[in-house]
Amino acid sequence: MESHNRVLTEAMLRALCLPRGACVPVPQGTALTPLAREYVREQGLRIIDVPSASAEGNLKPEHMTHLNPAALVPKTHPRIRLRGKLDTLEALLLQTQLFAQEQGRGEAARALGETYALAQRVLAAEVKGEPLGPFTLLGLDSAALRAKSHDPKGFAGLDGHPVPHTGMGGLCLALNFLRTQVRETELAAAQAFVSQNAVDRPDLLEALNRMSSAVYLLFLKELQ
Repeated sequence: MESHNRVLTEAMLRALCLPRGACVPVPQGTALTPLAREYVREQGLRIIDVPSASAEGNLKPEHMTHLNPAALVPKTHPRIRLRGKLDTLEALLLQTQLFAQEQGRGEAARALGETYALAQRVLAAEVKGEPLGPFTLLGLDSAALRAKSHDPKGFAGLDGHPVPHTGMGGLCLALNFLRTQVRETELAAAQAFVSQNAVDRPDLLEALNRMSSAVYLLFLKELQ
């Protein structure tokens, strides 16, 4: 089989978060770095060659997908599930932004657009394995978002955290549902990156947590 200059590194293998003794399907012709080979031996991993996508007309098992250019994983892999959750979250953010626009809530619509842009950044950082970098939402940094979301009285003059009900109106309920979906995405990120001994992507977990805070603040604003 012709080599296509793919390289599998130790960092790529660690990013798969596989248990000891797991099988690692890789495209045929992939070269392992010396550190990757050492990691394979230490973890008792089994490297399994599969047909190269470029050599075989993009042929790969239907139950598998690319985690990165050098590694195929089952579609049930936690990071693939996270990417699906982020994709769904982006779609829901756009729907809610459009609803806010139609309701004449320009400030909320703009804030949701910023949140959508951050969700795109989170997905790109996860796929590329790059740091997310600093961010703000609603003109607030991470610490301020967290603080204000815990203080509904100081932020919106409300006595305690409101319990959603139908009388709040469509946009409030849409924002509340959006908040729950950010939380679901954060849980998927935790399943992908949190183990007993380490947190691999604290930047992504923090961003998703603060996105939930931002959506909650928008919800509170609508109740003022």
